[in-house]
This record gives sequence, C-alpha cells and structure tokens, in this order.
Amino acid sequence: MPVLAMAVPVPPGKSTALEQHIAEATQHPDFEKTLTGFGIQQESWHLQETPQGTLLILVFQADDPNSMLQAFAQSQDPLPVLQKQFLKETLGMDLSQPPPGPPSKTIFEWQKK
Repeated sequence: MPVLAMAVPVPPGKSTALEQHIAEATQHPDFEKTLTGFGIQQESWHLQETPQGTLLILVFQADDPNSMLQAFAQSQDPLPVLQKQFLKETLGMDLSQPPPGPPSKTIFEWQKK
C-alpha cells in the first residue's frame, strides 16, 4: 500500500490546539466515511519535539496518495472543509494547494509478513 508522509513545522503554542482539533475531528459523524471515501486505509498524526521546534508528522496509507490529496483539496464536504480551514489557520498549511516541493522519499520500509 502506498504511503505519503509529510512533516510540517508547528508554531510555538499550537500543539495543544492540534491535539484538541484531532480529538474533535475523530468524533465527527462523517469521520470514517470521509477517510475511506478518499481511499485512505490508515492515517496517523505525530507530534515530534526537536531542537528546532515541534513538527507535525502526517502519515497516510492510501490507494493513490496523490489522488487522495487532490480529492481532499477539492472537497467541499463539511469535515474536509473544517480540516483545511483549521490547518491553514493553525499551521499556515494550505491543503487546497499542491504541497510545495516533491513528495517525501521512502528510504526504508519493513513490514512483518
């Protein structure tokens, strides 16, 4: 299954807002339907503290990660609109636009068989 990973700097003081937002978003009545509708098999969010500041690491397993991002960017459904608005206001991350730069490059992957 293809994987998409992104690391996004978190402005100081915004980690708690991210944690609260994802806790609320996962309670949305359309949460699971929305993710599966984009072909997402697994999604995880990770906060990583570094000497340079906090990073939000987003990891998606999806049928086609690029198509998933495009469909998400264009979606006008309530939950994606809420997610895009929150991430833009909180992180300055505009998911209605293609991500800057090339996608992440997987250099190692292991899975128990």
